[in-house]
Amino acid sequence: MYRWWVFVHLIGVFAFLATHGVSMGVLFRLRGERDPHRINELLQLSSSSIQAFYVALGVLLLGGITAGFLGHWWSQAWIWVAIGFLVVVTMAMYAMARPYYQRVGFVARAMAGGSQAVSEEQLEEILRGPRPLVVAGIGIAGLVAILYLMMFKPSFGASSGTSAVPSAPSATVEVTAKNIKFDRTTLQALANQAITIVFHNADPGILHNVAIYSDSSAKQSLFVGSTFNGPKTETYHVPALSPGTFYFRCDVHHQMNGTFVVVAGSPSPGG
Repeated sequence: MYRWWVFVHLIGVFAFLATHGVSMGVLFRLRGERDPHRINELLQLSSSSIQAFYVALGVLLLGGITAGFLGHWWSQAWIWVAIGFLVVVTMAMYAMARPYYQRVGFVARAMAGGSQAVSEEQLEEILRGPRPLVVAGIGIAGLVAILYLMMFKPSFGASSGTSAVPSAPSATVEVTAKNIKFDRTTLQALANQAITIVFHNADPGILHNVAIYSDSSAKQSLFVGSTFNGPKTETYHVPALSPGTFYFRCDVHHQMNGTFVVVAGSPSPGG
């Protein structure tokens, strides 16, 4: 169900951008238009997209909130920051765009009706003003910020709720993923012998895996476990590693990571 609600959320996002794009297109088209009748038609076009805009916003929020509960996102700082951005950006754009549209509409209707109280120079001054550019800039900056938060899910220094206490070095390592977190940030295994990782994915409908890299750049992989949906447990078989300190992570959620320490163990009997 988690993936379906993410799908609903994305449909809402695309619909939101499409309907919002109508208003933004009108905003820029007005800058080059001087015919009062044509200006009124453009304003009506923008107004007609408002109902669809709110429907798309509702679908976006419904899908996002439900997916947030199913994916256990509400304990993560990034989702609250993203909601804050959405609210602030929406209110800022509304506060700046609405008076602009009202003023343009008032002047255009007056000119279309033959009024001499306003001049073409006044209309020109309004239409060529910087407000449309500011509104567009706020919208683009907000969209980029929200997309960044959705993609990279930064922690903002908030506690991950995971344990930094490593398990004792062993040929078998056990780790659990729950609420988009590993239960340990440090794993220890014995060197120069095959390593078994018992990985519990306790997040329903969410993809996770365990991968080991030489360092945090994740350019050189030492082992990449298969990705699977929870709740499920998989056993990974990792080839023997030399002693050293390495990096492990979930390849789907990069904020889930830690240190994989391989230590020299006692020689096996008869070795």
